[in-house]
Amino acid sequence: MPKTIFITGSSSGIGLATAKYFLEKGWNVACTMRDMSKADLLPTSSSLKIYNLDVTDSSLVKEVAQKAWNDFKEIDVVVNNAGYGAIGPLEGATERQIQKQLETNVMSICYVINAFTPLFSSVKKGTFINLSSIAGRLGFPLYSIYNASKFAIEGLTESLYYELSTKNIRVRLIEPGPIKTEFNGKSRVDLKPSPEQGYDEFIKKADAFINRFFVNAPEPEVVAKTIYKAATSKGKRLRYPAGIQSRLLMFFKKIVPNSWIRGMMKALIGI
Repeated sequence: MPKTIFITGSSSGIGLATAKYFLEKGWNVACTMRDMSKADLLPTSSSLKIYNLDVTDSSLVKEVAQKAWNDFKEIDVVVNNAGYGAIGPLEGATERQIQKQLETNVMSICYVINAFTPLFSSVKKGTFINLSSIAGRLGFPLYSIYNASKFAIEGLTESLYYELSTKNIRVRLIEPGPIKTEFNGKSRVDLKPSPEQGYDEFIKKADAFINRFFVNAPEPEVVAKTIYKAATSKGKRLRYPAGIQSRLLMFFKKIVPNSWIRGMMKALIGI
């Protein structure tokens, strides 16, 4: 009997690559996306169902979770992938931009987990896989509210590791480094402080520094394979770095004091 995975944010990037990869591996796949015009990016398959979902709508999340569960009779793995990055100095963010970043990257995960936990509990098994980032372990210039959202996911998942183990529900964290998606392209939202706030030179230097990491970034299939590894693992491992840059930075963080990392980053940026 094929297993079934539920993936949010499947219209592009990591979500799209993950849906395709799991279909290739013989899984049933339940995908969600806000823009259903992008549904034709996924292959036609009897093992695939696509649901229209805005993950910031808690009522709709609950409704779609139940529908997918009923359609497939059971879900084995839920991947919280939907999200985006609002990049720039915090002082340049509007109140609504801050709210949207946290609603999309943090609150939506809580909604999905709360929708599926009773369903997983009814069969006494299940796995949640939350997409974090190296930005959930290490602060980067211009990434203040994005960092906040990913640090929150790290803490949330680590706490759930204990809470949900009492129900035989596993949790996993995927921590990609820079990946060749539209995250740093047309999907990126730039926070724009006024010239009077004095960030112009800082943004120019910090952007140039960050963009170097995306030049040779791997394709999203690297993350899809890491998600598959996390989904099929029987162990108790919590964190799964994805991509060579993520593994190197996490190793570097372990062996170098944080104060040194901050000093080196400032020197490399030129501030």
